Amino acid sequence: MMHMAVRFTFDPEKATEAIVYLSSLGLPALSKYKLCKLLVLADKHHLVRFGRTITGDRICAMEYGPVPSASLDMMSRILGGEELSQQGQALAERVAIDRRYTHPRFAAVDKDFQAHALSQSDLESLQAVANEHGKKGFDELKALTHEMIAYKRAWENKSNNAPPIAFEDFFEEDDEALAGVFEEMVETDAMRKAFGPAF
Repeated sequence: MMHMAVRFTFDPEKATEAIVYLSSLGLPALSKYKLCKLLVLADKHHLVRFGRTITGDRICAMEYGPVPSASLDMMSRILGGEELSQQGQALAERVAIDRRYTHPRFAAVDKDFQAHALSQSDLESLQAVANEHGKKGFDELKALTHEMIAYKRAWENKSNNAPPIAFEDFFEEDDEALAGVFEEMVETDAMRKAFGPAF
């Protein structure tokens, strides 16, 4: 299969809301690592049904599996007490971090989550992934995501430490990928590259 390297544009506001939403569900041991796994699974869930991810984040293959790079960076900066972007600050204000654990845990400050940036389909994908995988521990999620064809392919062909995963590869192993969505994603990407991000 020829790859045209589909790209999405990271949407920090949607990524923030996705993190806050998952943090509002009372999921056990919700560390940044577990959040990363759930975000990747939700982005994939949405991608194969609607031809776009929720967050637009670049998903990279790392030792611990696939990782949404900008979302991870935002959470790491909050945990490390580093200088935050405006969006990082917005996220920091909406999550409470319990540092009593080796891997600090995230919880939403306001449990009554109201989506502004997320669409109905975004929320449905996040909820579906939380229902299916939210109770799993990190090791279980790590094992699950290591088995993804998309992850294996990127990791095997890596030329740097965190090679990006091809969004096209997420379609190959997913029985739930809707007919025509792959072609639509590739076509939309080509239009975006030709006419700019507003498309």
